[in-house]
Amino acid sequence: MPTEAPSDAQEFFNRGVERLESGNWKEALDDFTQAIRLRPDVAVGYRYRAYAHADAGNTTRAIADLDEAIRLKPDDAQAYFDRARHLLRQKMYDEALADCNKGLQLDQPRADLIALRGRVHAARGSSEQALGDFTKATNIDPEGAPDYLAWRGDLYLELADDAKAIADFTASLEKRPEQPYVHSQRAQAYWRQRRLDEALADLTRAVELDPQWASAYGVRGMIHADCGEHELAVADFTEAIRLNPQFGPNYEHRADCLAQLGRRVDALADVNEAIRLNPELARLYNRRAVLHYSNREYGRAVRDHTEALKRDPNEATTFNYLAWIWCTAPDSHVRNGRRALECATRACELTEFQNAGYLDTLACAHAEMGQFSEAIKWAHEAIEQSTDETARDEFEAKIALFERRQPYRTTPS
Repeated sequence: MPTEAPSDAQEFFNRGVERLESGNWKEALDDFTQAIRLRPDVAVGYRYRAYAHADAGNTTRAIADLDEAIRLKPDDAQAYFDRARHLLRQKMYDEALADCNKGLQLDQPRADLIALRGRVHAARGSSEQALGDFTKATNIDPEGAPDYLAWRGDLYLELADDAKAIADFTASLEKRPEQPYVHSQRAQAYWRQRRLDEALADLTRAVELDPQWASAYGVRGMIHADCGEHELAVADFTEAIRLNPQFGPNYEHRADCLAQLGRRVDALADVNEAIRLNPELARLYNRRAVLHYSNREYGRAVRDHTEALKRDPNEATTFNYLAWIWCTAPDSHVRNGRRALECATRACELTEFQNAGYLDTLACAHAEMGQFSEAIKWAHEAIEQSTDETARDEFEAKIALFERRQPYRTTPS
């Protein structure tokens, strides 16, 4: 039997609340609009319509409705709380902080408002105040503590205090175990501590709880890659791409693993897709250039490194790549000693002559120009800067070559 149509503002409002609670924000929006049309002086109609706008993804309209709700009822702490949340998402931090403080004047102590203020402080870079607010909220409201502990853990993670981050995420999970986000965050802290098994276990639990969460597969893929488990990493990146095909970094990371597995054609296809999705990123052109270089396609490698320089003219890595090709390629038609020396010098300038690998390239560039005394000088400097025994042995071998007045040549394997 069909329900009777609402006849007054209260009935429209009540139906709107029911629809909103059932996830039907579109029809709820219509009902709240009708309620407001009939009673434009009632603040709660605007506040609830703001919820519907938020569910629709329209933050600007939600804020506008909350502005009106607060104008009509300036002592409503909930309206200040709601508006502060939206202002935080809009990165309007000063306004969000003002709303939190006003709400707390009206309703003190209110733990969720204190914790929200903590999130605003964290976003503004006021870490000590943020930590204080999260701690206070946790002490006041044990029921909401899993959220507040997770937010404090996020801040500790950002501050690179991994031990405290892990402690907070663990405490949050003890109170509420089924939180995929918290498992994922704790995994990142474990990863930084090189506790890789625990990191992988957390991410596996995260994807069990939320099998549609692409980023959890992506992070797990990166940890598998870090462990040298490239097949497992490729499987995770493939699943992440299936769930979110527009996220370029997963193609980039999968390409690295495919290259490690010797699947260069597939790797190149992935880098091409990453570039299509993010054509402004210099590092992607460098990645593709490295694949071309591995295939001994020096001209294509140079073109891509040059494209990278157009996007980031002060990237030392790109200058070093170009210099290396121009001074060490076995093909004389590719080599260009003058440009190699210019690029190698620039790479070293950008890193204040503190990068051993770039100093090695500079030595090779001088050798290509026939300037062997300079080549030997910079090779010795590279040895001084290096902490890697294998690299130091390679630099020593080059010195012996330069002493025989021979430039260095290499063919990519």
